[in-house]
Amino acid sequence: MTTTWADIQRLAADLQRVQLAEGTKKLSERNCVEVVSMLMASKAIDIVFTSDGHAYLTKKHLLTEIKNECIGRGGRVSLSDLAHTLNVDYEHIENSVAVILKQSSSFVLCNAELIARDYVDSLCVELNERLSETGVLSASQLIKTWDLPSEIFYGLVLTEIGNKVEAMMDGDMIYTSAYLNAQRNLLKAILNSLTKVTPMAKLSAHLNLSPSIFWSIYDDLAASNEVPGTVIGGRSSNLAYYVPNLHGMLVKSFVLKSFEQQKMIETSVLKKLSVADANVYLKDVLPKSEFTSLIFFPSAIISKKLWEEIEAAIKNEMEKMCYCDVSLHMPAAISSDQDVEKAISICVRSSKEWMSASGQPFLYNPQLLTNALKAVDGLINDRAEKEAAIWGKQQRNAKKEEKPQEDDWATGKGRKGRGGKGKGNKQTPKEEPPCATARFSSEELINELERVANLPKELLEEIVEQICANAEALLRTRIETLVRTVQTISAQDQKRSHLQMQEKIRGLYNNICIFEEATSSFDDVVATDLRAYLIRTLCTDVANIVLSYISGTENTKTLSIKIREETISSIENTGGREAVAALFAAVSSADLDAFHSAISSVSSPAVCSLNLKMPDKKQRTELVQAYASELERQLRACDDAASGLLISLLLILAKRNAIAVHASGKFVSHIIAKVEKVAKLSAEQIELLVSTQKLVIASMKNKADVDLKTKLIEKLKSLKSFLLDVDDVEESSKEGKQDGEDDVIIELTS
Repeated sequence: MTTTWADIQRLAADLQRVQLAEGTKKLSERNCVEVVSMLMASKAIDIVFTSDGHAYLTKKHLLTEIKNECIGRGGRVSLSDLAHTLNVDYEHIENSVAVILKQSSSFVLCNAELIARDYVDSLCVELNERLSETGVLSASQLIKTWDLPSEIFYGLVLTEIGNKVEAMMDGDMIYTSAYLNAQRNLLKAILNSLTKVTPMAKLSAHLNLSPSIFWSIYDDLAASNEVPGTVIGGRSSNLAYYVPNLHGMLVKSFVLKSFEQQKMIETSVLKKLSVADANVYLKDVLPKSEFTSLIFFPSAIISKKLWEEIEAAIKNEMEKMCYCDVSLHMPAAISSDQDVEKAISICVRSSKEWMSASGQPFLYNPQLLTNALKAVDGLINDRAEKEAAIWGKQQRNAKKEEKPQEDDWATGKGRKGRGGKGKGNKQTPKEEPPCATARFSSEELINELERVANLPKELLEEIVEQICANAEALLRTRIETLVRTVQTISAQDQKRSHLQMQEKIRGLYNNICIFEEATSSFDDVVATDLRAYLIRTLCTDVANIVLSYISGTENTKTLSIKIREETISSIENTGGREAVAALFAAVSSADLDAFHSAISSVSSPAVCSLNLKMPDKKQRTELVQAYASELERQLRACDDAASGLLISLLLILAKRNAIAVHASGKFVSHIIAKVEKVAKLSAEQIELLVSTQKLVIASMKNKADVDLKTKLIEKLKSLKSFLLDVDDVEESSKEGKQDGEDDVIIELTS
């Protein structure tokens, strides 16, 4: 059973009467509380105590009090204020407000405030009044003016736009339809009156419209064909511009004409034409294919065709010169440092092998560096030779300082590894040249390039910086190569020289031995003369070869006796010096025995390490046979009768008697006599030899006699037929003379 307010009043009246009664019938305050509590516990009554507990009220009455308090405060009160004013716990207020909201739509709860619908309606009325005055209002400004929480304003008032509020909202702004129509007409008037490019942001700000409303109005005008112009640029940024049709047509015509005639347009010109963003404008004006091929320089925008012409000129010069001053090929409109730098960067990207010089308007390719390196090749070679020569001189000085203090050669002992090379056989110090210290200064390379190469001065430092490391590497390599070559050639030449000398002396010595043996078959006087001739020729040749090798002197054959003696005295090796002196003494004395003794000393390991031995019987036989073969070869090639006669006589002795004779033309008569004695020849053959000798003597006395020469030619053919095969004789007539000496000296190799 629900307790009514009348029941509570009656109960209160009864309790008051009891309290006013006599003391014995009067209830204490405590008894009253107990009675009320018992009634509440039995649910006989439904009431709410105040916060201090001194009073109570029914829930229905609390609902009435809350509504009255909200209306009394103008239609808006916070729940916390209600709890404080009605002296009721906040929980009871919340519960009661919930009941009110369920029972009536005249109240709403927003942001912990109880708000009457009438209050919201009054705000809408006031908002309509304000809008009718201004046409546009700011929501944030209204919130401040009305001191409303934004939740209440946006949640209750602005939701009535289009219903109770005759307006529209965009962003923070609230507009009336009349205001927007007026602004539409104003924008239309402005657009029709403009004659130059104008930023759309400026128009939007002038009309005091939000961007979306502004563009909505513009689109509406454009859809109605009421806009005498176009907009270029993006709407979402400040780069949108209104271009009146008249201005746009003139500018577009000028731009297209500029690209058609000049293939470019300067950025400064575009700015004067009120084109703030050339990229955006040209994108709208030009065809897509043409726009995408444009090249934007700081000072101008050029077409692809113009750039191709510039690039072709640059490539042509690069092919010819391997470098190019880009600034010389740029049009005057794009000749600033920034423009040239941009052009260089494009060229480097398109031709990856091209390089640029920092801070310079030049391009160059690797071939220029190669050419520059070749240009300084002479400097590198000169420097390498100079460094190698200095090092060689240092080595020679060091070699002299390391000369042995004790001379072991005089003892004739000889040592392995020290003998047989002449000149003391000193070892070369194994010190490497200081190649690591070889450097080029930048000034040195620059000066050389200025001298030998036709290069721009602006590029010299860049080029030198690029090639310096390679030039220094080449310098060090060539120094090492020169030093190693000198060392290798020195060692190889020394070895080759020794082998050649050894081979030559062995061949000469073997010939000397067989020729010496042949002299014993002649009369004493002739034998002595043949030995003297042998010493004067072959033995002297051996002595000169030995002296040349040990002393390092060339053309020892032409030395005078005095110079030769000085040369012998200058030989550092004591043993070698004495052996060479003894050898020349034997030659001078025409003593073959002394010669053999001296050549034995020279052959020792301590001097020349020749390892000479006299040929044995078998070797002598082979040497004589080889000598005979050599004589046959010379006879075939001979076309001089005097020489042919001597060769024929020597060949007869060598082939028929195994005697190898070394003789000159003055011995011909003695050899003919010897041949008559020992060789088994017919009288006709002897007559051929004797008659040939007579004709030779007669020809020497009368060299101009043609008949004698003809007869000698026939005699020579007869000698060849006599000693050689017929085919060999015919072949020999086609061959030229190979030995031009009048006195035939035949040398054999072992």
